[in-house]
Amino acid sequence: MDILKGIHQKLLGRKEIREKPKVFIFNEAVNFEKKCIFIAIPRTGSTTVRSQIKQEGNPFIESSHLNIKQVRDGLYVYFLKRSLGNNISFPSQKVPSDTEIREKVSNIFKSYFKFSAVRNPWSRAVSLYYRKRNIDIREQMSFEEFCSHHLFASDTCRHPTLHRNQIDWLTDENDQCIMDYVYKLEEYKIAIKEIEERTDGRVKLQNLKLNVNPNSSSHRYQDFYNYKTKKMIEARFEKDIDTFKYTF
Repeated sequence: MDILKGIHQKLLGRKEIREKPKVFIFNEAVNFEKKCIFIAIPRTGSTTVRSQIKQEGNPFIESSHLNIKQVRDGLYVYFLKRSLGNNISFPSQKVPSDTEIREKVSNIFKSYFKFSAVRNPWSRAVSLYYRKRNIDIREQMSFEEFCSHHLFASDTCRHPTLHRNQIDWLTDENDQCIMDYVYKLEEYKIAIKEIEERTDGRVKLQNLKLNVNPNSSSHRYQDFYNYKTKKMIEARFEKDIDTFKYTF
């Protein structure tokens, strides 16, 4: 009897585990408690920021590298998903209508602090070249060959989104930047204070350095370039260079 009782208790425990509701977050770059949306452009120190603002839970969308339009439109699907399959009463009164869901998403998107980081395109190209996740470029080609094929700002990522420039993550359908704050990675220490002030203390970031490749030499990126490769990056990412006033 004791054995059967023990088995029964184990089965109950397993049932409780199975029935425990899962907590779903949108993704690591959206925090509903801090009321902020971070657009995580690859190789701009985004891991450092996401590690500090992410909520606990299973991501509705695995990739954190979404542009601002994808976050805006994805939030509607996220809240629609959360509203479905939860009706346990008749008549149905507590279920939000589609209009209410869209109004909620609109209010969130307007009121949340939307921020992002960008990086010097020449430095960023070197960082991408040294990136070891998913694709190890250095084992396949020289830096000059890499520059000749480096067309998109999310090249070498697990979830490539084919944005030509970093600014493309941050604009709406009219090519207008709709972010509240965009800082340069090179000025992260200054940005920490600015972000805390702009969010009335909701978002407090530390100067951590996560997901940094110790073998990367992007801090001395100029050493990697010759005249040809310098001009390649300058021409290809002219939009970022002009928008954010970067120089070699």
